[in-house]
Amino acid sequence: MGACLILAGLTNGLGQYVGELLMPELDDFSAQIRWGAEHTAIHGAEQAALLVSMLVLPLGFLGLAQLTRWGAPRMTAVGVVLTMWGMWGFHNVVALGYGAGTVGPSAIGVDEAVELNEGYLDHVGTAVTALFPHLLGSFFGLLLLAGAGLKGRCLPKVPLVLLMAFLVWDFLLPAFGPLEAHLLLTVSLVWLGIHVVRMAPEVWRKPIADQSAE
Repeated sequence: MGACLILAGLTNGLGQYVGELLMPELDDFSAQIRWGAEHTAIHGAEQAALLVSMLVLPLGFLGLAQLTRWGAPRMTAVGVVLTMWGMWGFHNVVALGYGAGTVGPSAIGVDEAVELNEGYLDHVGTAVTALFPHLLGSFFGLLLLAGAGLKGRCLPKVPLVLLMAFLVWDFLLPAFGPLEAHLLLTVSLVWLGIHVVRMAPEVWRKPIADQSAE
């Protein structure tokens, strides 16, 4: 699970951060589609990395829940359900975006791809199965999961706080020059992943408090 967190940090966090640095400031994803049609390598690489991240990101968060449940079982139970709901929505967002934004311009034309993307945004099914689950589930679920980690003793505090800061920044605040929210996500997930990889197997099976009492 630690390897999944590291890969998620690189493919999702770092991939989007580098993409933001390389792309000009754009109003929305429709504008990104038009820009991506002229810069296919950059746009395609970022979107492909996002697709890869959707395999490892949920697995990494499930691994965190296995650890946070010792210190905060109720927060973990609610947080992991919301997080998986959010990851389902995020997966759908990424898949729809890849279809419209990466495949669409070469298959049906740039204007038609933009129209398809805007059709997704106006469609109630997309909102119910992609946008709402991602926005609500990912935000509140990961806040609870990080909070559960802060209550326990298995995980370092700083990357958990960085994960919370990423959520607030990404969902509510703009970027500040070269500083963008996904930089925090990259540091947080890679840090947590390295910690989990180096963790003793016993920690996965029982709380640290129980181990110290033996």
